Amino acid sequence: MEKISEDVLLRAISHCFKCKLCAIADFHGMGEEWLAICPSGSYYGFNSFYSPGRFEVLREVLNGEIDCGTEMLVKVAFACQLCGACYERCKEVSKVELDNAELFEELRSILAERGWLLDAHVRIREDVERTGNAYGEDERVEYPSSGDEVIYFVGCTARYREREISDAMVRVLDASGARYTVLGDEWCCGSPLLRTGQRDAASRLIEHNAGEISKIGAEKMVFTCPGCLKTFKESYPDLGVELLHASEYINDLVSEGRLQPGKLEITLPYHDPCHLGRHLGIYDAPRETLELIGVRVMELSRNRGNAWCCGSGGGVKSGFPEFATWTADERVKEIRATGSDVVASACPFCKRNLKDSGVRVFDLAELVSQALLRSDRG
Repeated sequence: MEKISEDVLLRAISHCFKCKLCAIADFHGMGEEWLAICPSGSYYGFNSFYSPGRFEVLREVLNGEIDCGTEMLVKVAFACQLCGACYERCKEVSKVELDNAELFEELRSILAERGWLLDAHVRIREDVERTGNAYGEDERVEYPSSGDEVIYFVGCTARYREREISDAMVRVLDASGARYTVLGDEWCCGSPLLRTGQRDAASRLIEHNAGEISKIGAEKMVFTCPGCLKTFKESYPDLGVELLHASEYINDLVSEGRLQPGKLEITLPYHDPCHLGRHLGIYDAPRETLELIGVRVMELSRNRGNAWCCGSGGGVKSGFPEFATWTADERVKEIRATGSDVVASACPFCKRNLKDSGVRVFDLAELVSQALLRSDRG
């Protein structure tokens, strides 16, 4: 979470030679032609909303040519899910040193330091500071704990908006016999504040959670939220704990014989979450989880590194709800093209935004919980 120097930033963006390969999916690898990959550029239509244009905005902010926080400047900086699709293409042809999303987070941090923020993002910070969660919920959703083998970090969205996911994960943990802890005083991981440039406020959350975790002495932490997992891996100090996504942990439980789910024997499309896939490189584990419980995966046209974002990340759902909805609608078209109105995924944010666009979304934890019920029934 350390501030990147201006020299490093300028050197990084100098590698962009405006080829705009970042606008399209890898049609050579997919056998498709000209599928868009950048939600922001596709929606707004101006170069400023693609990576090359944002790089120029960052350059001129650093050079002092932009010194006024206009409404359009703030929109250009913040109307982006930070999905990382542009970087997947950029790194194929350039010597770019930093992930594009990292560079755009630096731009947001600079603007935040100058007070150039969206009101919606300021309200999230205020809610987190008041309640410890990004939704400003005063009533805490509690879970029992049974030991210190593993910590389940629930996260704000699974705890307060998509409770089916956290309930399912707790059932999975119970079924495995794992001795687990759910933090009694878990605060927001800090991701919503980091993605919107509000680093000082995020650092206080990180310090608190790190202190709570150090009291437990667990060997592992499991996450159903890839955004939380990414934040712990990239922005937290080394806590001496193995950090795992739920799919990785569930696969381990099955291989160790501690979890014996039944087979659902269904076919579903799978949506790759950006934080889990492009940012953390976890593509195979969730597909392996689905295979273990008898779910045959139908790959969407844009999948793995070419996956189209669900639309909610980077503060977009709170700051630009119409853009978030449009992005989800585009993904839903792709889901329905498979003949299905149901999709599997592995992220609470993805579930929330995609279901708002009219499809049923099941998280991996929910599907594994269903498979365990089938196993119990014989």
